[in-house]
Amino acid sequence: MLKNSPYLLLLLAACFWGGNFVVGKALVAHMPPITLAAIRWSVAFLCLLPLFGREAWRHRSTFMTHYKSIIFLALTGVAGFNTLTYIAVQYTGSINASLMNSATPIFVLLLSRFLLSERIVVSAIPGIVVSMLGVAWIIGRGSMDAILGLRFNQGDLWMVAAIACWALYSVGMKKSAGRFPATPLLLVQTAIALVVLIPLAAAETAVTNAPIEWSASLVFGLLYVGIFASIAAFLAWNRAIALIGPQRCAGFLNFIPLFSAIFAAAFTGEQPHGYHLLGAVLIISGVYAANRMLRRQAAGGTNAG
Repeated sequence: MLKNSPYLLLLLAACFWGGNFVVGKALVAHMPPITLAAIRWSVAFLCLLPLFGREAWRHRSTFMTHYKSIIFLALTGVAGFNTLTYIAVQYTGSINASLMNSATPIFVLLLSRFLLSERIVVSAIPGIVVSMLGVAWIIGRGSMDAILGLRFNQGDLWMVAAIACWALYSVGMKKSAGRFPATPLLLVQTAIALVVLIPLAAAETAVTNAPIEWSASLVFGLLYVGIFASIAAFLAWNRAIALIGPQRCAGFLNFIPLFSAIFAAAFTGEQPHGYHLLGAVLIISGVYAANRMLRRQAAGGTNAG
């Protein structure tokens, strides 16, 4: 029943990813970000391989036929987004990062226009502008001088790059929907991502020479990001995209800051600020307005450009 309920799947994914921002920020205090991403996906790979390795092998000819799109998905959604997010939370708060992630629907909308040739509803443009203003407000920490002077926290800029990667992944998944079975596809994406992440993690270790501070809480954190934030969340998200498409799914990313704020306040003592609230209002209201216009267009409107 759950696999055919896109909204429950999306809420589940948002919950796990909300926790990922908080756990990830705690983990990067004990290990470098690329190493964290490599270990996270190694855990996911080791869990997926014995269960779905044979099925992935049976579909190898299909995967080879579409290898370019699979590599693209692996580099953007698996390797790119998560690594950039872990770099970002070294310099910015988990609430800040998760709130900025709420702008992903706007990135998906714009990329769908250019990559999938989906028309943008002209009346949705004001919502897009409002949402992007919300992102700028959070990046500038509520300071217009910071926004106009481009004096941003580097973690926020890394987060913008991460959002772009996730939007590319979501659009790519829409194009690939129906071509591959979901779980074997995630296994293959994970394997490809590790081919990139493991050498980068080795180079990071050689350059930083930072030792990993192992503890029981660190292991539990790695298991969380490797199983729940990786396997469970990705499978839920990808299944929902196949059911209702990336634009309708993207709006549910706005639940990530809610879960992230709850987890951050409960476990780390990190508290939201006034600029978070205003930025969130701008982002969510902009996304809502844009999505409302998109639904009208899908129902038969003609005001598109």
